[in-house]
Amino acid sequence: MLSDSRPHIRELAMRRILNAKKGQSSEKIRVFKIPELKFDADDYTTLIGWQNNDITPPPLLQHLELGELENIIKETPNKVIEITSYPCHTQAVERCVKLVREASLSVVGSKKRDGFIKD
Repeated sequence: MLSDSRPHIRELAMRRILNAKKGQSSEKIRVFKIPELKFDADDYTTLIGWQNNDITPPPLLQHLELGELENIIKETPNKVIEITSYPCHTQAVERCVKLVREASLSVVGSKKRDGFIKD
């Protein structure tokens, strides 16, 4: 919605992000619940019931301050937004999972564990 060609939709996106940030609690773990889709929606902005769902701010936009959001809204649509790089579901993460698995298997069993601790 932030990169929509319609200015009022970009403004709506900013308001929804700000409202979600206000209602966000740092003490609770965010639980993602898939919202029900309205298949008879006229526009993608009405695909979900915004009032009926617990809306959380987009994790990739958490680093943006209010002024930065306002600049994005005022800028021309389709402007590239700089997003923090997260190694999520990449080859590097898969490699780490494999290494942790191999390390775990090397110390399975009391004899191997004792040898690992003593070495």
